[in-house]
Amino acid sequence: MVKSILEGKTVVLGVSGGIASYKAVDLASKLTQEGATVKVVMTANATKFVGSITFQAVTHQPVLTNLFEDSSQSAISHVSICKDADIFIVAPATANIIAKAAHGLADDALSTALLTASCTIVMVPAMNSQMWLNKATQHNLNVLKNRGIQIIEPEVGRLACGDEQAKGRFPETEFILNYMKDFLGKVQSLRGKTILITAGGTREPIDSVRFIGNRSSGKMGYAIAKAAKTKGANVILISGPTNLQPPFGVSMVYVETAQQMLQAVINNLSQADAVVMTAAVSDFRPAMKSNKKIKKESMPSSIELELNPDILEAISNKKDKQLVIGFAAETDNVLENATKKLKKKKLDLMVANDVSHPDFGFDSDFILAAFISDYGQQGSLEKYRKTELAEKVVEWIASKLA
Repeated sequence: MVKSILEGKTVVLGVSGGIASYKAVDLASKLTQEGATVKVVMTANATKFVGSITFQAVTHQPVLTNLFEDSSQSAISHVSICKDADIFIVAPATANIIAKAAHGLADDALSTALLTASCTIVMVPAMNSQMWLNKATQHNLNVLKNRGIQIIEPEVGRLACGDEQAKGRFPETEFILNYMKDFLGKVQSLRGKTILITAGGTREPIDSVRFIGNRSSGKMGYAIAKAAKTKGANVILISGPTNLQPPFGVSMVYVETAQQMLQAVINNLSQADAVVMTAAVSDFRPAMKSNKKIKKESMPSSIELELNPDILEAISNKKDKQLVIGFAAETDNVLENATKKLKKKKLDLMVANDVSHPDFGFDSDFILAAFISDYGQQGSLEKYRKTELAEKVVEWIASKLA
């Protein structure tokens, strides 16, 4: 008998108060039949549609319904319920729980449990079509997507309100199961592999308060680190200064200058299966720097610069069998210049990145990018969310390391 990808997995099933709540019973039952341990957490409104004892009967697990469960259920509290979870799926996800999750509200067992989750979160919205189309709901969904939360969109069909062929219907249980199997299968694709990533910009000091830097936000590298960690990789993230929170479970190495970043990469290179260089490393540094602030009247009219080391070239000379992926931020002849860099630096993949448009690239959540490998250009420049491009980069790595 073929083993299910769900066997041995721990699934937290969040059930919020919509008419589709009764369908979550079938989902909980099928997950349990596939060999998963299913821990259910319900909102108070969900219990008005289906009783907690029904979920307990099909999962053989206690069910969390409020923040103040009695001592007999203390082991499955809103804090511990997500411990060791492989995936947290909210099905159905009402407009209300989506709004709470988007804004970090925690006033019941389900919304509080969501804030404690470090595993992958999947939302399965089901609601009236007008609620689904409302700008507030769509905004909240985009907030969640930008955080890496997976959304299984509702289907078009007959809704409880009587609307025909309207979007908002809870998907079929088999579809959700297959989605989870596919997703968890991909999650395992980098287990046991180590991915080394650089992110952010570097700062090259002029004196104790001034530096030469750039506008890199680090969003691309941090998104790749999160995507790789989600797929089971050991992730080492070497980061220049950013305002970003480190992804959960990632080993952080903080640096400031290009020389520090080079040394950090070399120190960690031998254990890496793949290296992803998204950092915007300064090409130049001041030839001389002061340990004190230079007074304005003493500042020279020109500052002599010297070249920083080329980290990508250094890697190509020191790597063993690691995959090396680079990012080329260009404003002119983007694909041509990126292809030249790919060949010169002996990379396995170059992501060409057009930063000439103010709405893409630095500081933005979006990027204009194309893949270039030894086989040539893989499509034209396309608009991506950085989180979407991160998934594609990580999937490419997983396919090569399989």
